[in-house]
Amino acid sequence: MKEKFLKIKDLVWTNSRLREFLSSGLFFCLLVGLDVLLRMLYQGAAVTRFLSPIPWSFTLSWALLLTALVRLLPQRGQRIAMGVLGSAFSLLFLTHALLARAKGTFFSFSILIFAGDGFKFLDPSYLQVRKLVWIGFFCGIAVTVLSVLLVQPGKRSRRSRVVSLILIPLCILAIHLNKRANLSDRLQIHVDSHQASLLYEDFTLPNECLPLAGLYQYTFRDFCITYGIYDKLSWAGSNDTIKALDSWYASRTPDPDNAWTGRYAGKNLILIQLEAIDTWMITEEFMPNLYRLQQEGLDFTQHYTPLYLDAGTFNTEMIVNTGLVSPFTGSTSSMYNRNAYPDSLAHLMGQAGYTASSFHRSGADVYNRGEIHKNWGYGAYYSGADMDIPASRLDFDTELMRAYDTMTAGEPFLSFIITYSAHGPYQNSRVSEAYFDWAAERLPQGTDEMLIHAYAHAWETDLFLGRLYARLEADGLLDNTVLALYADHYDYYTMNNSLIMEQKGVWDPNLITRTPFLIYEKNTPAEKVDKVTSSYDVLPTLVNLFGLDNDGTHYVGNDIFSPNGGYAIFADYSWYDGVTYWNALGNEAPTPEVMARNEELRERLQISWDTMKLNYFSKTP
Repeated sequence: MKEKFLKIKDLVWTNSRLREFLSSGLFFCLLVGLDVLLRMLYQGAAVTRFLSPIPWSFTLSWALLLTALVRLLPQRGQRIAMGVLGSAFSLLFLTHALLARAKGTFFSFSILIFAGDGFKFLDPSYLQVRKLVWIGFFCGIAVTVLSVLLVQPGKRSRRSRVVSLILIPLCILAIHLNKRANLSDRLQIHVDSHQASLLYEDFTLPNECLPLAGLYQYTFRDFCITYGIYDKLSWAGSNDTIKALDSWYASRTPDPDNAWTGRYAGKNLILIQLEAIDTWMITEEFMPNLYRLQQEGLDFTQHYTPLYLDAGTFNTEMIVNTGLVSPFTGSTSSMYNRNAYPDSLAHLMGQAGYTASSFHRSGADVYNRGEIHKNWGYGAYYSGADMDIPASRLDFDTELMRAYDTMTAGEPFLSFIITYSAHGPYQNSRVSEAYFDWAAERLPQGTDEMLIHAYAHAWETDLFLGRLYARLEADGLLDNTVLALYADHYDYYTMNNSLIMEQKGVWDPNLITRTPFLIYEKNTPAEKVDKVTSSYDVLPTLVNLFGLDNDGTHYVGNDIFSPNGGYAIFADYSWYDGVTYWNALGNEAPTPEVMARNEELRERLQISWDTMKLNYFSKTP
């Protein structure tokens, strides 16, 4: 057997044409195989069928194109190129799978601005992907090595170079023709059963776009959009875009004043972003303090927090503070720490004489909050270290009370607090060590372990809310202070959306994003507000309640108490208004009314994206 193997090896190694064929053939099969395995493993995540000709055409063309390009290189260059490309795409294949496991979404270059912060919260449980993923990854590395070793020494034959030179333009043409034939018909919102053209043009949903475009076309287009390659190529049109923004903002009718306008003018505001606190957690037993505030305050029962960015906490933090929705792709860190935000909450309250500060356990470098919050108008950002919280207690929200005196200094004040205790991963966390057994004793036998963890973490957040309320009351500040509380996202740390859907009684990935939002002011009668609201409605509502000097025309959303708005726009352009849920990726044909609403909501998002990408407010007087 050994002798037979050696003979085959000698035959291969001494036959230059065979080596060339095997090396290029294996490299081509590697590229095709990574894409096919990835789309096959996650074919249920998208509306594009696995056997759809669109991704197959892209992938085969790209695999052949890359193989042809590599074959033009001399021996050393070919080996380096094969090694780099094979390893890079094998690693990218694994990255897509790991992110799909941890965050429920494929990789996009746009998340790299948050990558350093995301790595700080990595947990071994996120590596528990299907065995086929690891097999595919290691096979990819092995085939890459073998392809490199089989590269024949010496110069490339003239025939080989001619074939490659012919294949390269043919492959580029095939990619272009596939795009033109299947993905260039831009209708307003609903194109066909799976909206291929819309998905491809906007390229905002990795879970839909990768199965549609295939691994390589997806990577190429995602890179170009994220780093503004397309924008740079058409930069001459930016002045036209600014004129279009001028026209759109000038034509928008402001929300009218109403009975709530200026109701809380001059009062202090404590704005609390509740990490991963979901609707089903708020019970008298597990979150008695938040439950009381909800029952005694303004409870917005149909509030949704869509996830537009992979960084769920920063996604909502950005929207609530600025009233804008970040571009799903193509964002850069400078968009947040350098752009002008004259209509942000902290800037407006600062102009009204408020002292504005923000508080969170993480360092100022996490999501670059130290700079970003200052750019939004906060005078100071206080991290756990600034609040003298011991490292062993950083995960406990009750430790935020160390900064209570700073939070309530300089009346009138705006204090923006981001909690942390309900942050995942849950297993092996210090918060679970403290409260898991306590929570388990109060839940029915057989309750899913991840739910027990979630309740345990929620309990610690509620303890902080209770202590904050008690201190405000004891210090005589409660009569002059408004508490506004909302969640940054639904509780996806359970790592099981089906489990959370069951808790909420919904079976749709968009409607799962319903989260708590309430406003408490001691002298305001309790009220349930059933109007559909979303993250982008929070700021215009606070602006109206506090009578701030802004008419709201630059915000994506609306004052909740006005007759305008009343719908949640989800990341896939689906929407819900309390009566109609329009599934943008469904097969139902839209009515003219639905088409009009689709275009209106799509335009609102596009205006926000263009505003941020062009730093519009720095260009206006």
